[in-house]
Amino acid sequence: MKRKLKALSLAAVSGALIFTSACSNKEASKEAEKVDVGGLPEVGDFSKKIELNLSGSVTRGKVEDGNYVQKRLEEQFNIKIVNTKADTWNADQVNLMVASGDLPDTFAFTTGGKTAQELFDSGLTRTIPKEMLEKYAPRYMKMLSENPPGLSMNLKQGTDNEYLQLIGQYAHVDGLAWGPTFRLDWLEKLGIDPPGEIKQVGPSGGREKIYYTDAAYTIEEVEEILKAFTFDDPDGNGKDDTYGISPYNNQIHWSATLMGAFGIAPGYNFMEDGKLVQTEVSKKYKDFLKLMAKWYKMGLIDPEFTTLDNNKSWEKYKQGKIGYYIAQPSYIAMDDWAKGRAPQNIVENPDSTAKLLATAPEIGKGGQQGEGAYLPVGNLADAFYVSKDVTDEELARILQIFDYINLDNEARWTLYGEVGVHSDWEGTPEKSALKVRPEFAEQEGNSGFWAYNFRTYDKERVQWFQSEYTLNLKNNFYAREDVKEKMLIRPYKWDILNETKLKELSKRYSGQLTTIVDEFRMKAIVGEVDIDKEWDKYVESWMNNGGRETLAELEKAPKVSDLLKK
Repeated sequence: MKRKLKALSLAAVSGALIFTSACSNKEASKEAEKVDVGGLPEVGDFSKKIELNLSGSVTRGKVEDGNYVQKRLEEQFNIKIVNTKADTWNADQVNLMVASGDLPDTFAFTTGGKTAQELFDSGLTRTIPKEMLEKYAPRYMKMLSENPPGLSMNLKQGTDNEYLQLIGQYAHVDGLAWGPTFRLDWLEKLGIDPPGEIKQVGPSGGREKIYYTDAAYTIEEVEEILKAFTFDDPDGNGKDDTYGISPYNNQIHWSATLMGAFGIAPGYNFMEDGKLVQTEVSKKYKDFLKLMAKWYKMGLIDPEFTTLDNNKSWEKYKQGKIGYYIAQPSYIAMDDWAKGRAPQNIVENPDSTAKLLATAPEIGKGGQQGEGAYLPVGNLADAFYVSKDVTDEELARILQIFDYINLDNEARWTLYGEVGVHSDWEGTPEKSALKVRPEFAEQEGNSGFWAYNFRTYDKERVQWFQSEYTLNLKNNFYAREDVKEKMLIRPYKWDILNETKLKELSKRYSGQLTTIVDEFRMKAIVGEVDIDKEWDKYVESWMNNGGRETLAELEKAPKVSDLLKK
């Protein structure tokens, strides 16, 4: 950072934040200065040495000065890198930087809470002219143009050529993020056939015990399976100690495909009876809750789920008493980062005799099938900012570095070094994950890997950190084009271009609306409330606590189908 980080007390931080807020209107009124791109250095002209304080998406304060990536970047771009030693994943440290205004030249905070507009209005960031991006970051602009509505996202209000931030491509979340799994050994013991042809995920390492199919059970068939898992002693121990399903209380992921069988997804909106409605106050959601309440009353749902977060739920599953669990493709493929997570944790032990079957999402009564898309509109997400103090000349250099290390795949060395020296392929070369050798830091440290990069991944980059088994699963089912077309549920409307006051309303009402939804869902499932009798009262409470204003503002947002048109 260009100035030494100040040690502010809590009171000082609060005061600084108030001051920043008070100054926001003044800063917001400032027009971005006109940039004379023609007067800036040509692309590739690095004759003048520039000092830059760089940070990226994986900046935890652990980078060592003089690391491998730093030295190579400094030589290639004729820069002097000042390393960011703060942990940009730590809310307290980030708030301190924001309050003091002492920010790196580039940053992509993983925590914080301020929007791009708020950071700019507070005088903390500068805009990034489209003309400079076209000249100095052509790969980035090509990526935006290929991923609508990328070119229209993150524009400064009132302009069509000034961006408040840069954005990343999230090819790693393309397709279905979740899918149901069943204990295959239990299905076999109970004489229940798979819904289609099944294939092994892999030949060894536990993957030989995991199978998948692109076929699916109906929701009625799932209910019968859960009954058998609960009451027919599938583990053969002679005890009534198994359950069909075990949700968790801190997230709603566990219901992704079950809700998809009703044609809905958490937090999204759609047209119902000719009106725009949010999932959580829709008739379809009411039907979903009634099914979950029915299953709970039948004893198919683990009653301990109300006390289990996702981590404890994984531990409970590993005990071998749960038959159904939702999973990401990387879990099913047993990628390293997913170790210990359900459902793969049941087969991690070489002595385990358990087997798993991953299927396509359950099919609802109306033929509905799928789940909410990981991102509501397209596959663009995240935010990379440039500090207010950065000059046009410095920005020209930053954009060239950004374009190279994040979008030129020749720059793989900034993430994994040289293959055969710093890292090795986990399996088939160029078709499996790269693993950094133990003598080098996997991130930051002596290697500098990931220290200056942003979270943006095209399909080739995804291959570098996902196993070939995950890639096979995605190619064969989860990210297949016909599957995405049929099964990805997107909202009807979404304000991705920040054209409404929805963000302001969200800050005002999201906390209380979330509480209302979470409390009713839990009470409804466990039978503490009669869903039919209490439904209208619940909906009215949601509407009266900000929901009505939110829906009215959402009406002004564009249709997602229009946003995705090329």
